Amino acid sequence: MGKIMDHKKTYVWVSIGLVVILILAGVTYNSTRLVTEKTIDNHQQQIAAGAAKTVDLWLSQHVRIVDATAAVVQQIPIADNPQILRLLKMAMAAGNFSDVYIGLKDGTMIDGADWIPPDGYDPRVRPWYKKAIADNHTTFTTPYVDMTTNKMVIAIVRPLVVDNDFVGVVSADIILDTLRQNVMNVKIGKSGYTFIIDNQGTVLVHPDEALLMTTKIQESDESLHQILTVFNTAGSGSYDYRYRGEDKILSFQKLTYTDWFLCTTVLKKEAHTLAKNTAMLFAMGMVFKILGVLIALLCLVVVGSVLILVISKRRFERIVRQHKEIVSGKDKDLIGEISRRKEIETRYQTLFNVATNAIMLSKHFRFIECNQKAMVMFGYDHAQIIGQTMLDLSSDVQQDGQESRSKFDQIIERLASGEQVIFEWAFKRSDGTEFPAEVGLKTLQLDSETVTLYSIWDISKRANAEHELRQVQKMAAMGEMLSAIAHQWRQPLNALSTYIASLPSAFYNHLITKEFIEKLVKEADSQIQFMSLTINDFRQYFRPSKSKQAFDVQDAIESAVKLINPQLRQNAITLEINDLAKVQERFIFGYKNEFVHVLVNIISNAKDAIKEKAEQTGQDQFPRMIDLHVKTEASALVLQIRDTGCGIPESLLTKVFTPYFTTKGTATGTGIGLYMAKRIVEKEMLGQISVENLPVGARFTIRLPLSDLKGKRHA
Repeated sequence: MGKIMDHKKTYVWVSIGLVVILILAGVTYNSTRLVTEKTIDNHQQQIAAGAAKTVDLWLSQHVRIVDATAAVVQQIPIADNPQILRLLKMAMAAGNFSDVYIGLKDGTMIDGADWIPPDGYDPRVRPWYKKAIADNHTTFTTPYVDMTTNKMVIAIVRPLVVDNDFVGVVSADIILDTLRQNVMNVKIGKSGYTFIIDNQGTVLVHPDEALLMTTKIQESDESLHQILTVFNTAGSGSYDYRYRGEDKILSFQKLTYTDWFLCTTVLKKEAHTLAKNTAMLFAMGMVFKILGVLIALLCLVVVGSVLILVISKRRFERIVRQHKEIVSGKDKDLIGEISRRKEIETRYQTLFNVATNAIMLSKHFRFIECNQKAMVMFGYDHAQIIGQTMLDLSSDVQQDGQESRSKFDQIIERLASGEQVIFEWAFKRSDGTEFPAEVGLKTLQLDSETVTLYSIWDISKRANAEHELRQVQKMAAMGEMLSAIAHQWRQPLNALSTYIASLPSAFYNHLITKEFIEKLVKEADSQIQFMSLTINDFRQYFRPSKSKQAFDVQDAIESAVKLINPQLRQNAITLEINDLAKVQERFIFGYKNEFVHVLVNIISNAKDAIKEKAEQTGQDQFPRMIDLHVKTEASALVLQIRDTGCGIPESLLTKVFTPYFTTKGTATGTGIGLYMAKRIVEKEMLGQISVENLPVGARFTIRLPLSDLKGKRHA
């Protein structure tokens, strides 16, 4: 009886043990299933994130090339010339673009691939041009058919801004096939693939080209109807759906530089197989197998257990081999990506070093990098320039007489406001010689650090040429002035001659008295003083101003009129000055004598136009007048000089301010004078000068910013 009871207890404990094992097995199975599902999601998201990172890297490299090209283009005159075309072709090679081109706001097209636009082509109506204007920063277009290659492309576009003015758009085309070949080559099992959509669900990049720009993902299947809500809620994640009777999983990751989403999709069963390659899932699978073996030990014979173990071992070895193959493939992809990055870096470095201007980078205003042109320009090697400041390479005093340090501090204040600063500066080479340069400064973010980009052009040749032009113009003006002096002196010399001739007659007639001598000396001295004053006026005219200052507008106009009046009277020309009293004690900033030169040149040009009209028509019976009108508008001075001369042919209006231009057939210096007038007004006094034809004669207009007595311009 006792043995029976012992057997019953044994059966009870065995039954309880079996129940506990079964419960543990069920719990373990359910936990393993949940962990497996989570692991599958994480694994697919990691694949999508890795592919998105590769795309972001690839796109960022191309964005940097476009930004670097735009930065260089904005520093030089933008036109359809070999210098601009060379930069565009270098950018094409650096980024493997199918084309890099510029569309200007006047409708001009500059194409780096030498594509000739068809008649009527206007870049301003193209999607890439409109996209750049709408976003106002470097961005990507949606795919469109390129007229150059007739292929689907996406374009990286950026607006071009010079002196805070929009001038056009630079764009670089990437053929979609290139994106698929270089980036969208991630392998996901047998059926998986990668594609890209925009935030509206439109398919942009896909292995099936028939879907491009024609299919929205949310409309392709009923189970994907709500997928855009998931996309716009989170930047990344996974989404289960059923497509054509098969369960699939879609993972997505938003791309950094765009509003696009990179997506991966694969069959759920393939995703399960791929996820088993992770260490975590494999470990959980082994735990489950061990529990299964324990149950099998209670239910099956030892031979069955051994068979299961052998099968498991072979399966494990096969998974390990597959895992090694996948890892080996990723290593090859990584090596290829590193090689491509090195190649892009080499191309960018080449573009940096072949620039025709000196390019330098500074951090905390000490140089950290420079190109080959900078070393040639300053006569130092790379190590000698690094660590220096701009003041270390500059003269102590600038050409306008201002100390370099004080002027540099003013420039830094403007730079701190975020604007691009362009100015002229006197540098010093390694041999101690000075040279003038045009400098452009711009702050930018580089590797999360704020640096300053310096673009420096050596303008020694231009400065020397302008100096020679000034000398030629002064020599031409001197001839006219000498003629004017001779005309001014003719009357006082005649008077002096008369006084001297009267002395013998007065002596013989006993008319020489004290009163006679005093009157004669007084009148002779008056004539001599007049002649001396005339010489002083002309000497002052030819003496250049040493430094910029605020000077009285009325005083400058009166000085110019005093110099030119003898020539006007000699040619029977009347000069009328209107509203001069309205600008009493109003000041402008610049070189006073040079501004007087400007007025004399323009009035002299008006005089010549009146003389030419008389020669052409053979008539003197017409109003020979020059009208000088001056007024103020807001914080600006507006001066207009109008004549009744022959005017300027419409075809030549755009050429009157170019060097050596003249309509007289001989080198009178007029063209040089007007060219220098434009340089002085616009470059040195930051104003504007223009000319236009009127029904009778022509009118020159000068607009200059007014200044206070301290020499500061009004905003």
